[in-house]
Amino acid sequence: MIFHIVNVLISQDEDIDLKINERDLTRCTRHINKELKTFRSKNPCLTVSLRFTSVKNMKKLNSSFSGVNKETNVLSFAPDLKEKDEKDNYVGDVAICVDLVKREAKHQNKDFLDHLLHLFTHGVLHLLGYTHGSDGKASEMEALEKQVLKKLGIEDPYQIEL
Repeated sequence: MIFHIVNVLISQDEDIDLKINERDLTRCTRHINKELKTFRSKNPCLTVSLRFTSVKNMKKLNSSFSGVNKETNVLSFAPDLKEKDEKDNYVGDVAICVDLVKREAKHQNKDFLDHLLHLFTHGVLHLLGYTHGSDGKASEMEALEKQVLKKLGIEDPYQIEL
């Protein structure tokens, strides 16, 4: 099911000190909607709940929900079609591990915000039903990510300079 993204609710763990400009995330979601050609009137509305989390908490989330006992940079939790927020929008959750994203950005010679927006886009596409379980599906998802990021002025995230 494809949704039209209408809002991003941002929260963070107590031990995370991250100042993110909500306009960057709003621009990102606007480009996702445009790239996917979603419309508010034709698609269910989606509020994305974005949580910036620590390595410790991400490891717990990954273990609890994926059975993998290690940290990861981003996790997505698809919207529950029985649950809606006060504005009657479905809610999907994305968690991003800030410290791991910082380490990856440094190791891959990427700007931190560019990398974070890439992972946010990746997580949101998972909420919308995109996967990378096969080569064909991975290529489709990566192509969408690249298109959205290009519109944000971010270079191809899969071209890593080590």
